[in-house]
Formats: sequence, structure tokens, C-alpha cells
Amino acid sequence: MKFKVLILMSGLFFLLAACQSKAAAPIDIKSNEESCTECKMGIEELKSAAQIILEDGKPLLFDDIGCMINYLRQKEPKYEAAFIHDFETEDWIDFDKSTFIQGTFIESPMSYGIAGFVSKEKASQFQKEHGGDMYSKEELLRTDMKSFKSGGMEHDH
Repeated sequence: MKFKVLILMSGLFFLLAACQSKAAAPIDIKSNEESCTECKMGIEELKSAAQIILEDGKPLLFDDIGCMINYLRQKEPKYEAAFIHDFETEDWIDFDKSTFIQGTFIESPMSYGIAGFVSKEKASQFQKEHGGDMYSKEELLRTDMKSFKSGGMEHDH
């Protein structure tokens, strides 16, 4: 009897697993072959790149987190997932769950100076060592990106 229950439970588990939709994953970006959806510049620094996967599966690529923020604020697209690179590990991480530090000392292609971190603790540790202002995703979406522009390089979308 226990054996039959085990087989039924295993079958149910595999059935449920098969019914779940596949979560969106970041796509590989080819350096110097892809362009930013927002500013149209070529994506050269992959560690600064960001991306949105729309609900229909179409990826939108960005050369800077600031460009992605501008796009989200202006277009308000419905997306399945969004990804940025963790500033320390350079691994793709979930944009919606990330914490951000902004500072003029953080280099980024369009000079927004935004670094993303996998956790608030990691961002706080970085902030203690280097300075900068901490933001949640929601706070970034309410912030005027023009105020982030660091010395000299003005880029207007």
C-alpha cells in the first residue's frame, strides 16, 4: 500500500511540475552586436547591461540600468521578468528584488552611476565602504534620472 501511495505522489509531482510555466530567464547579450532599446548606443560593457523580458517573451536590452529605468518610467511595459548584473559578482539577478546604490563614482556607460545588488545587506555593505545613496526599485522608478548624471557626459533620451 505504501508503495502505491509513493508512486501516486511521484506521478502527481511530475504532473504538477510539467504544468508550471517556465520562468523567464535572461538572454545572452553579444557585446558590440546588440544596441540599447532606450538610447540606441551599442552595448559594450556587459557588466552594466540590463534587460526586460516582455510578457510575449520578447527581450528588450539596455546598456545601463538608468536607461532601463527611463524606459520603464516612460513606456510602463508589462513584463514577465527584468534582470540586471550584480555589481559584485556580475551574475544576472532579478531587477525587481534588487537594491541599488547610486553615486557619481560608479562608472556606467550612460553615466547614471547605478549599481545593483542581490540584497539590501550587500548594498549596505558597499555603501558603508564607498558611499552613495541607496534605493529600492520602487524608489528608482520615482526618481528623476537626470539628477544622476555624473560629470560631463550628458545624454538626453
